[in-house]
Amino acid sequence: MSSTVNYVADHIDRIDRRHGGKESLILSSKWRIASSLSMFGLELNPNGTLSPEQLARVDAYIARFKATPAGKEAIAQYQRRAS
Repeated sequence: MSSTVNYVADHIDRIDRRHGGKESLILSSKWRIASSLSMFGLELNPNGTLSPEQLARVDAYIARFKATPAGKEAIAQYQRRAS
């Protein structure tokens, strides 16, 4: 599994389990996912914020990632390691 897949799985796990609903931490993880995937190129704000449109795209990416067999396995592996 690639380091990028593991990185994304780590941040999804943080969003789902470890950030405890803290919005600033959740948004930071979403920005980090977008950054690691170069989702928005030069339009990604370097201060760690996402526009509403960017946030919607990251949320859609996360949902697709979680729905794939590879995404499910990456998250499960990360959760086992993090336990």
